[in-house]
Amino acid sequence: MYGFFLELQAASIRHLAELRFNKGSEVHRTLVSLYASILELTDSAIIIREAGKYTGMDILLRSALEAHVDLINLANDDGYLQAMKAVYHKEWIKLTGDGVKGDNPFLAYFKDNPEAQKQLAHHEAELAAFKKTHTIPNNLDKFKMAGLEDVYRSIYNSLCNDSHNNIRALTSRHLRAHKEGLDLVIFDKPSRTDIAATVDCFIAILLKSNEIMHDYMKSNDTVKEALAYYQRFRDEKGPSWLGDLGD
Repeated sequence: MYGFFLELQAASIRHLAELRFNKGSEVHRTLVSLYASILELTDSAIIIREAGKYTGMDILLRSALEAHVDLINLANDDGYLQAMKAVYHKEWIKLTGDGVKGDNPFLAYFKDNPEAQKQLAHHEAELAAFKKTHTIPNNLDKFKMAGLEDVYRSIYNSLCNDSHNNIRALTSRHLRAHKEGLDLVIFDKPSRTDIAATVDCFIAILLKSNEIMHDYMKSNDTVKEALAYYQRFRDEKGPSWLGDLGD
């Protein structure tokens, strides 16, 4: 499995040069940026695994999955870009608004800054205009739009738990129960099942993202067929495939 993962990532990057898109289209730019982020996050996860480590892979997987959900939704509906921009405005309002108040030393640049006040007004106006006809989708909404509600309620829940260092994640990562009590561990190796689940999620994201992008951007049939080979190979292995895990 791990060897296949490496081969798939290499093929995805190799065929990236074949992707043709309109740089003047904000939708195209955003789609390609999401796709590029997925490839970069996957690459970083591979670097962690190549170093013989594991911690951090699931945090990267969560970000890759979120980008994948946005990619699916935007490819399905150009109008989804407005929802993404609404979140952009919302986050800028949080940052700029706190800065303009002048109470946060880490945001001192924004205090008494006319340009910052102008920027804040712009983001507030843009967000207000969006809210007149729409609501900002939360993460559950986004996963539902992408047809991945089951993933949200299972895999994504676990990934968020790991990213936020909740008690469940800390217990799983660092505590081992035995008859005499508990051992505290560090740099422990996850089970083969857990490693396989992480790797296979990255594989699934790459396979589907490759398909979506090269179909949306109308890549030539040679490229599509070259990448479709990896989907067929994974399908043939079935849901219980483990194979090599880079041990």
